[in-house]
Amino acid sequence: MAWYYILLIVLACILVLIGLLFLFFITNGDGKMVEKMYDRLSKYHDYKDKNEKIYPMNVYDNLIKETLSILQKQSFTELPVGDYDWNMLSANEFLMGKEVSFELGDRFKDSVVYHVPTSDKALIGEDKIFLLGDDLQNIKKNTNFSRVTLFNIDDIEDPNKAYIGVKKLNYERYKIIPEGYMILSSSFENKENVRVSKKAIKKGLTFETLGNIYIDRYKQLPGVNHVQVYFIVGDHDFVKDLVGVSKNVNEVTEAFDHILKNVILDCDVCPLKTICEDIEALRELHFSVNKK
Repeated sequence: MAWYYILLIVLACILVLIGLLFLFFITNGDGKMVEKMYDRLSKYHDYKDKNEKIYPMNVYDNLIKETLSILQKQSFTELPVGDYDWNMLSANEFLMGKEVSFELGDRFKDSVVYHVPTSDKALIGEDKIFLLGDDLQNIKKNTNFSRVTLFNIDDIEDPNKAYIGVKKLNYERYKIIPEGYMILSSSFENKENVRVSKKAIKKGLTFETLGNIYIDRYKQLPGVNHVQVYFIVGDHDFVKDLVGVSKNVNEVTEAFDHILKNVILDCDVCPLKTICEDIEALRELHFSVNKK
């Protein structure tokens, strides 16, 4: 009977692991752990001497231009930028089915959430909020949802700190928790599912409020000057193109990581060679790091 008990133990371990993973997913635990890691790295690099050379943060500029080219062809409504009055939570709340008015996002359809920074004010020079589709007060059932956030940030003083700053921008979203807006997302995918509570709708939550929350919270991060938020509600064919751009953003960030860590010194054998060659700023950064 020994095999029977061994099997039960293995099954029990698997169930516990699944339970823990579910808990992390529901509370954005995976994002919080990674975010804490980058917080510690940031503090470490704060003690390092600053590089005398200032680099423009332009490694993502072509992807921002591609993103804007896609978005500007659509009929977005621009929402007012200003103050907001909404309670913010320190931890993600768990909304039961009977408390939920509707859900945003569909895991089985094209949707995307991604963030891209630049130091070029000609690309991102002011705070803006855009909405395509119904506002929260007009949504009556579950619907698809995407969000794109673009940043204007300071030039780079240190490539290592710049990389950590990019990652902090990505993981800051796990700390932005409006009451009644339960975000179900993972750091392993560029998607975001949201449960919106009946109470939040009754209190008047809108995308204008959410956009101003994002702008305010992101601008509290050092070096962030301007934020533009695009909310996309419903199914739209162009979202497929944004999904493709988001994958390219991830590839550039991975190449950025490889360059700073000097993971592969021989460009000819690096699997990210084509990405680095396509983006002049990455290539210049690679050469500058290798000279040190």
